[in-house]
Amino acid sequence: MTRHYELTLIVDSQSGDEAVSQTVEKYESFLTDKGADPVVADRRGVRKLAYEIQKQNQADYTYFQFTVEAQMIQEMDRQLRLDQSVLRHLFIKLDEPPFVPAEEPSEVDDDAESSESEEDVSEDEEETKE
Repeated sequence: MTRHYELTLIVDSQSGDEAVSQTVEKYESFLTDKGADPVVADRRGVRKLAYEIQKQNQADYTYFQFTVEAQMIQEMDRQLRLDQSVLRHLFIKLDEPPFVPAEEPSEVDDDAESSESEEDVSEDEEETKE
């Protein structure tokens, strides 16, 4: 049975931005390989922690929303516990499906709007000349 989940992933930021990106990409690909659909990743960046975790004052936060089989969560939980770069993680079961943000309009539409506004300006200039 598929269910909707949110994963909060807190990664050690002391190892560098590239290492954090690799860790986030690793778990994002893990989800897609196991059949999670859709996988929505929201990377929030480095934040100050409320209290020290493993002598760290700040860490990188990433949120994932996805729909997957319930048994896969146990396997992913085990992987996250073994990963030394992951300071904390939390799975939350959601009632609603993940919100997939709509794609931004293409640049072609922006060009069409800007050319229309230029035409309007040129017509106004011609009227004032007469």
